[in-house]
Order: sequence, then structure tokens, then C-alpha cells
Amino acid sequence: MKASYNTFSFVQQILGIFILGIFFLPSCSGKLSTHGTLNLENHINNVLKNNMEKAEVEVLLGPPSTKSTFDENKWYYISNQIFKVGIYKPDMIRHQVYEIVFDEEDHAIDIIKYDLSDKNEIEYNKEKTTTRGNESTILDKLIRSKRTTLQ
Repeated sequence: MKASYNTFSFVQQILGIFILGIFFLPSCSGKLSTHGTLNLENHINNVLKNNMEKAEVEVLLGPPSTKSTFDENKWYYISNQIFKVGIYKPDMIRHQVYEIVFDEEDHAIDIIKYDLSDKNEIEYNKEKTTTRGNESTILDKLIRSKRTTLQ
């Protein structure tokens, strides 16, 4: 008795590879995503031109991405675009930070723009910090050995 099994023809194999390619190819094409405040470039010029107050800026641009910790008269609006392909590390294509400075009467007096060229790369320290108090002394070892022998 012959063993019967179904073999795929050459056309079926090519068709299967083509169908798999259709499913996996879009994951390699990449994805562009925008984060932060949208349409920031379209509205930011109106802030100084119209001498806007904080409340008006918040209505126009929305709440700030962050506020200065040390100076309540500095607001920051952040926007960036990131391009990601498959499993690789994402690339930041565009990064914009607008710092809006207000005076004592809450009117916008200055806008400072930072972009990707102003970004600082932070290098992390790879050394380890030892935790004090976890070392075993000779006295600790003697007490532990006596405790185990008494039990």
C-alpha cells in the first residue's frame, strides 16, 4: 500500500508565497506618527501678533504640554513626528518645542522655538552604586552561625 499525501504544485507554492508577502510587506513599509500639539505651526504666530493672554493661548492651542517648574510665566508646547519601520528603533523626523514667555499681566511677550538641532543627547552613567548596610561583617556571620547551631 502506497502512502498517499497531498503535494503542493509549483503554482500553489508561488501563490502561497505571494499571499504571505501581501500580509507581511505592509509591516516593513513604515509608519509616520505625530505626537504632541497638532497644527502648532499654523497658530503660533497669532499669539504674539494678537498680544494674547494665557487664557486666550490656552483656547487657541490647548493646554501646554508642560509648564516651567521655576517660572510660572513660561509654557512649553511640544510637537514631534516619529517614523517607525518594523522592529527597528524609531527615528525622530521632526521635533519642535515652542516656549511662550508671559509678562506679569499674563500677556505673551516672547516665543522661542527649539527644534531637532537643539536637542541634547543624555549619556547615562553605566557604573553601579553600592548599597551600604548590606555587607556582612564578621560579627554578623558569628551570630548567624550560632543561631543556626542552636536551632
